[in-house]
Amino acid sequence: MAEKPQKVKLGFIGVGHMGQLAHLNQYAQLGEICEITTLCDVKINQAKILAERFNIPKVTADYKELLADPEIDAVACIQYFENHVNLVPDVLRAGKHVITEKPLCVFPENGDKLVDIAKETGKIHMVGNHKRSDPATEYAVGVINKWKQSGEMGKMTYVRLSMPPGNWRKDCDMPFMTSEPPGPVPPEQAPRGMDEATRDKTIWFVNYYIHQVNLMRFLLGEDYRLTYADRYFFSAVSESGVNCILELEPYSTSVDWQEHALVCFERGWVRIDLPAPLAMQLAGTVTIYEDKGWDSGYTNPVMPNICAMRNQAKNFILAVKGEKSPPCQSFEAVKDLYIASDYISMAKIGEKVKYEDRNKNR
Repeated sequence: MAEKPQKVKLGFIGVGHMGQLAHLNQYAQLGEICEITTLCDVKINQAKILAERFNIPKVTADYKELLADPEIDAVACIQYFENHVNLVPDVLRAGKHVITEKPLCVFPENGDKLVDIAKETGKIHMVGNHKRSDPATEYAVGVINKWKQSGEMGKMTYVRLSMPPGNWRKDCDMPFMTSEPPGPVPPEQAPRGMDEATRDKTIWFVNYYIHQVNLMRFLLGEDYRLTYADRYFFSAVSESGVNCILELEPYSTSVDWQEHALVCFERGWVRIDLPAPLAMQLAGTVTIYEDKGWDSGYTNPVMPNICAMRNQAKNFILAVKGEKSPPCQSFEAVKDLYIASDYISMAKIGEKVKYEDRNKNR
């Protein structure tokens, strides 16, 4: 009889709004490959009730107690992102693989330190850029890479992403919350000399648009640099010369979610329409156009009924098991913070940042 594959034993830190809706319920459904052994939250009564609901045996208010458990292989550390610089080093140095929400942190200088600690410990620090794990994105990137390798659709010419503000919850269930006060989160240390207004703009940008900054690189398959930025969009060019645009807020929609990405080649394109981030078990859609003369046409492959958050959880567990590469680790996610820093500088002063000067020492 074949031996059953060993389950990853997972510790879970942070069962607030996103911790419950985007993560805890997803890992709880991966019983064949994952076992949640401990919940940790300073709101201890809330954690106890959720542990009972999900049949999780241990509960603690002290994350260091969780980290001291030698049976725990990995940790889902679902905290407000300014708290990553405080908790993640302890998780990694305790010998645990870890997944955190996006962004990696707020400022790239602090992100570099987290990257160094992951490298020093040899542990995975996966960053929750869940749009990479949407089945539609995974499928589209497969097509894009095939076209790049074969040349059948010519060269990649253009990438456009758009994420107007909308109903990102898509009327999902409300999380269970007690009246217990949350723990304090000290502000992440900003670069010396940064004023409060610039700090606030940076937090706004990395909170709302770091997903698209990251997805741009994933679709391109290479790094890029900004060429222009303002309140409503930025333009960029990739290492191989592909022009790109991210539309930040061209319009808003109160009751819908209208995020999409378009990747163009000389003789075809791939479009991804992504669902609201908290839409349950709903993947994005893919539309493919191929210009083949009289045989030209569109295809719309059918995606499985699985949301990006569920697939991301599975991708993390498989990465911990050594069966799959993590979709995005800290060493790549820190690049997003440098793009964010460039965006804030360019949008603020209205001129190009000297990209090469900013990066020559990194």
